[in-house]
Amino acid sequence: MVLLYLRYDIYDSQVPASFLRSAPPIMAHGRSPTLPFSPRALRSCKLEDCLTVVLTSEIGRGATSVAHRGTLEPEICDGVVPLDVVVKLAFSSEQRDALRSEYEVYRRLESKGIHQGIATALGFFDDAEGCACALVLLYAGVPLSESQGSLSDVDR
Repeated sequence: MVLLYLRYDIYDSQVPASFLRSAPPIMAHGRSPTLPFSPRALRSCKLEDCLTVVLTSEIGRGATSVAHRGTLEPEICDGVVPLDVVVKLAFSSEQRDALRSEYEVYRRLESKGIHQGIATALGFFDDAEGCACALVLLYAGVPLSESQGSLSDVDR
């Protein structure tokens, strides 16, 4: 489960949006994926079973989703630091289908052992009402198209 807070611009959500894992997690070779949570599992979900993500900015809009930068807040543990993440949110039926397909591409790449240059997908989640979905990825930096543009300007 992902608990999602919006904390940027005019947004300051006090109550998180809840998203349930709806596709098996991407696992490294040799480990078997666990089954997705069911809506019934929501009631028995403990805080340590949840990922808490605080969205801190919108970083882009695409055909399939709106991408947000955020922080994955770990449970209180010694030596554990927050992780920078990107959360892609999709709302329309077409966008949700396209985002699920994108997640499946990440799963296929992992199954073929392709890791270099690919963002690490942490999971695919649907909100409790079925109106939105979220793809959570580790933040991998600026897109190549942006970094190449700035390099071209420097080379001139």
